[in-house]
Amino acid sequence: MALTKLTAAIALAACCALAPSARAEVTPEVADLAGRIDYGFYVGDARAITDAAAALKRMSDSDAGVRYYRAFAAFRLAQLGGERAATDAENCVKNATIEEPTERLTRAAAEARARASVESWLLVAVCSGLTAHADPGKGLAHDKRLLQALAHARELEPSNPRIALLDAWLVSVRPALADAAVRDEAVKKLEAAADAFAAWTPPPDAPGWGEAEALAALAELHLTRGELREARDLIERALLVAPGYSFAVELRAQLQGSRAAAR
Repeated sequence: MALTKLTAAIALAACCALAPSARAEVTPEVADLAGRIDYGFYVGDARAITDAAAALKRMSDSDAGVRYYRAFAAFRLAQLGGERAATDAENCVKNATIEEPTERLTRAAAEARARASVESWLLVAVCSGLTAHADPGKGLAHDKRLLQALAHARELEPSNPRIALLDAWLVSVRPALADAAVRDEAVKKLEAAADAFAAWTPPPDAPGWGEAEALAALAELHLTRGELREARDLIERALLVAPGYSFAVELRAQLQGSRAAAR
């Protein structure tokens, strides 16, 4: 669904306002590009992501924040699909490579690096799955690289809500398109992910992706079941997290259509 220029500007401002919380060590320029990547994904504008990725490519490889957001841009492009989805997913894995420190770190620096490693492992996990599984009706399944990366992230920070989201995506990336048994399991997993996001107090350097996706996926499942009130609440929550999120906007239109048909 196309956004007006005003709505798009509001969505962009909201995403960019959140960008500094993505990773504390990034420069304002990288934080701005991170917000543009999120904006591009949520409103379905691949060009915004590729432009941000091009700017990141011109930056120094020695900056861990730059490398992370290069991977993040590739991840968002892979999620949007298209002919290059598999290549984008592999680029995500390549850029999210985790490096072991060669110097002795202070406790604070070690903790910050561990948190960054968690997020990099999560990108490796989800992008490994996206490489192997293009069918939206199937889960990320049993890709070995995915499961190893997810295990590393779980060991470092088991409370990270993106781990719970990936657990749900292991059941199905798009559970509303799957059979009833998969949908029932996905509801439980997505509810756990939504609860994990709601209960989480993220550190200042934590990326922000995942919560809107979990809420919208859960809303779609409730909509499929005809549970309109639950769907409405979840759609509203998703749009509060990511204003202009095109998938949530589409679900809201479906919800309104279902209500009209029920009258």
